[in-house]
Amino acid sequence: MLAASRATGFIAQGIVSAWLAISIAFGWTQHAAAAEPVRHYDIRESSLSAALIQFSRQSNTPIVFSDRLTGHLSAPTLVGELTRDDALDRLLAESELNWELIDERIVAIYSSDCPQERCEGTTPAAVALPIYEPGMEQTYVYGSRLTGSRIRRDPNRFSAPVEVYARSDIERSGAQTLGELLRFVPAVIGNSTSTAISNGGDGTATVTLRGLPASNTLILINGRRIANDGLAGESVDLNSISPAAVERVEILKDGASAIYGSDAIAGVVNIIMKRDFHGFLAETYVGESSRGDLTTTTQTLQYGNSFRDGGVFISATHYEQEPLFSRDRSVSASADTRHLGGTDLRSSATPSARVVLPDGRALIADGDGYRPAGSEDLFNYQAFTSAVVPLRRSSVYASLTRDLSEQVTTLLEATYLQTSARATLAPTPIFTGFEQMPLSVAADSIYNDFDQEITDVRRRLVEFPGRMQQNESRVARLSAIVEGLYADWHWDIGVNWSRSEATETVTNLVDADRLRRALGPAAGCRGAELDGCVPVDIMGPVGSITDEQVDYLRLDGRTRGDTTLSSAALNLSNALLNLPAGRGDLALGVEFRHESTSKLPDQRLASIGTIGATNFQPTRGDRKILELYGESRIPLWSNASGGRNLQLEAALRHSAYSDFGSSTNPKIGLKLQLGPSLTLRGGYAMGFRAPSLNELYEGNSEQQAFIADPCTIAANVGQLPGCTQLADASRNQFLTVKGGNPDLNPETSTSVSGGAIWTPVVLPGLRVSLDFFEIRQEDVVSSSAQSIVDLNAATGAFGEQVNRDARGNLTRVTASNINFGKRRVRGADLSLAYYFPDQPWGQVSVTGTGAWIHEYLSQPGDGGPDVDLAGTFVDEASEGLGGIPEWKGQLGLRWKRERWLASYDIHHVSALDETVPGTTETREIDSWTVHDMQVSYVFDVLSGLRLTLGVDNLFDQAAPLAASAFNDNIDARTHELKGRFWYTRISQRF
Repeated sequence: MLAASRATGFIAQGIVSAWLAISIAFGWTQHAAAAEPVRHYDIRESSLSAALIQFSRQSNTPIVFSDRLTGHLSAPTLVGELTRDDALDRLLAESELNWELIDERIVAIYSSDCPQERCEGTTPAAVALPIYEPGMEQTYVYGSRLTGSRIRRDPNRFSAPVEVYARSDIERSGAQTLGELLRFVPAVIGNSTSTAISNGGDGTATVTLRGLPASNTLILINGRRIANDGLAGESVDLNSISPAAVERVEILKDGASAIYGSDAIAGVVNIIMKRDFHGFLAETYVGESSRGDLTTTTQTLQYGNSFRDGGVFISATHYEQEPLFSRDRSVSASADTRHLGGTDLRSSATPSARVVLPDGRALIADGDGYRPAGSEDLFNYQAFTSAVVPLRRSSVYASLTRDLSEQVTTLLEATYLQTSARATLAPTPIFTGFEQMPLSVAADSIYNDFDQEITDVRRRLVEFPGRMQQNESRVARLSAIVEGLYADWHWDIGVNWSRSEATETVTNLVDADRLRRALGPAAGCRGAELDGCVPVDIMGPVGSITDEQVDYLRLDGRTRGDTTLSSAALNLSNALLNLPAGRGDLALGVEFRHESTSKLPDQRLASIGTIGATNFQPTRGDRKILELYGESRIPLWSNASGGRNLQLEAALRHSAYSDFGSSTNPKIGLKLQLGPSLTLRGGYAMGFRAPSLNELYEGNSEQQAFIADPCTIAANVGQLPGCTQLADASRNQFLTVKGGNPDLNPETSTSVSGGAIWTPVVLPGLRVSLDFFEIRQEDVVSSSAQSIVDLNAATGAFGEQVNRDARGNLTRVTASNINFGKRRVRGADLSLAYYFPDQPWGQVSVTGTGAWIHEYLSQPGDGGPDVDLAGTFVDEASEGLGGIPEWKGQLGLRWKRERWLASYDIHHVSALDETVPGTTETREIDSWTVHDMQVSYVFDVLSGLRLTLGVDNLFDQAAPLAASAFNDNIDARTHELKGRFWYTRISQRF
């Protein structure tokens, strides 16, 4: 019979909360009272509940225990040849729990302590020991849900590759944000954002698996969706989740639209929050770079307790990160990197006016006159910019579990978080001939010395206070789940609500309407004393713009937005399929979601009335989604012992959207167990990504985008159909207009994976896995101005969207969202772990993961050529996909002995090729390897005083130069500018 029918409650992980009994799928053997044999155990560091499950399988011994006793505890790594008794003693050594053999065959885990509120009216033994019924012959337990499946199972018995970062891994990393933690994951490449992106960033952090855009990676909390970033974001802001409250992070590196619906083309990042925690924790973290900047602090308070029918957990954190400025590192101090082997990307908008006369001569204002502009008359904007944005984050997370009956339990969760980021930008540039509404200096302007209209003046407004971009967000999330058992069915009903509100304020911009009037005919601007207009001298040398003129032109721009997601879901699962080869599992469910977003600029931004910020029209949209899914795991074949078997996994999901239609996506997987040492697995999945509300309904926006114009290269003039004249090579920012498109179709994909897991018996403690993958994506949603300009130059296409002036210079590019292009990504993932046998001097282990990108083919348009991006870097500011290294990996060495714990980690990114701006030449961005080290000691103070010392980038390896990078001359999404970074963490448990 099924023990599930006798359970006294469930926890959300799906483990029976009153007691849990495990058997190996092919049954356990009867244990005699004789001496226990020595067996090989391979149990990795994990929660005590998970470790006891692994012990049961590997020892072939049934076990019962209350998850209330074990859920909040961790277990050590256990690898080696041991008896059953020794193995149990080691697993429970630090838990203050005991074990007892019942009926000479079943191990029961219990606590000798009996809280007064639980023991009143009964005996301690009655509550200390789990319920056991001698008549029970066989027990099945679903285990826990693993990311990528709705069926509860042993995490090691799954056909898809899942990488798990446990709480101990998060602590060893020293990371204080999830973006910081995930940036070194080998599968994360491309244009993920973080606070290391200042110009063009917004204080958020995203993750990009396989180098696909962040919108192709689904972010979940406890297996459920949450709202995207409030400014009509395409993905969840990872900075809105405090890592202090995170139990583990599960990364599914496989397409999962059949399981979760839209957005899971590249994979899924599922963030599992803490729940079972006992006692009180106070923790403080302080870190600083070896150069005395980037000071980072975190304070954490946590409390958890259990009571007769449930438990409670509360976590509060406050995080502060101080800035790092571009000028404070040698590689990023100047946009001119020729002395480092790069190129000169300084701006032609200079503090003293750069005036281009109608005859083409370029002059620089100098004193009371003008001189010819030279090659060094450029502006180093990086002397003003922040490289790492200062960030403040305060958060509270709480969860409450309570059993309503012996078979029904509830879970309530609530989160509230505030963030604030403040980026420093260079003073506003003016390009009069290339603004959304072109400006010109009238011939009769009192500041025009040329007696003719001047249409091309470039000026950096250093007389203005520095530009600041302030991003603030508020995130709230509520979740209520009821789950239980009915007639051997496990069911859960959940409702979720989350909302992200965000504001962005950019200060010290230019009022374009006032500037147009101030530069126009003198009759239209008669002075402040007459009509309020103040003539402005943008044609003079630095300092020619007076305080009065600054006050007349200066304004601030503000944008506010919000995204809301509400959902309700019903999930059912059962082990109903009793097949000749073993037990089959079935999961069914239905989900309803409502999504809405809005982004509202203030009046000046909406009317395209500012210079120095993105001008755009409001965005509003919402939709409803209804989804049905089914999933099954079917054993196809098994030998007599069960050690060799073949299993089929299949899923199907139908999604109906109110705004573009429906999509049905299947997934199929196979897992072949070839004995104790080798497992083969593979899968095929179809996926889709629904166009985001922003992509569908975004109002037209105007910005100065970084575009590499092919027509600035002399060799292309007359050779490419779209390049009839040589364009001005001194400009790299061009007016670009983008907008939404309600007629978009969803992106579609197919994913194929196959691999093996090897755990050799001859080398106990070793686990190696190798998985190959391929992702094909079509109907990619794009608004790439760069691709449009490239195709226009190469073929003459998009002539109505690419505008040039009489001299062949780009004046405007229109790039609204369209389904435009294809992608194909092929590669492999490798992981290994080796746990050395215990020694008197401690336990040592080695773990490593790596990702190889064999090819990353991108076809920017229908019928266009495929471009292989593997091993290349194209900056996001130029609308590229960022750095796509062929190899990325990390290797870690761990040592643990009694109260000591130490780790040493190596992170490696292979070299990248880039095109030098303004040329057809390529150069190599050097490979990058950094070393991190951490050591901890637990003092015997109260329930444990833990001191941790760590250093990131131990050898102070500088980030390699990326000559085409807009931010700080490095690929800030792949490499780090901070250099050596020291930190300490002190935590006290009560």
